[in-house]
Amino acid sequence: MKVEFGKILDDPATLEREAERLGRRVCEKERQVRMMYETVLKSPDLAMVKPRLKYQAARHKDLISLVNVVDKLVDEVRKRGPVGSEEFETARERLLNFLEAVVAYARYYRAQERGYERWSL
Repeated sequence: MKVEFGKILDDPATLEREAERLGRRVCEKERQVRMMYETVLKSPDLAMVKPRLKYQAARHKDLISLVNVVDKLVDEVRKRGPVGSEEFETARERLLNFLEAVVAYARYYRAQERGYERWSL
């Protein structure tokens, strides 16, 4: 399935669907996904985000698909406007929402795999 990366930032349903798909795929790497979220969170201008994420992908091959998506999303955020502009900040916040959702889904599916009943719906 081909994803329009701008649509992840613009459409909440697409954001949730893609976050769930990727969260399920990386559920065994929840800690590293949280570290990716923190990398973006700590970088208000997104400087050095891409190289740091590529480093994580080199260490944890299971993260390559997620890192590639986030890499494209960082490009999309930068296209929205200059650093500090309302458009940039809104897109960056949606990128953070996406990563937060991936972390949540990764945690959920990891718990499901381990058989934690309290996580059942």
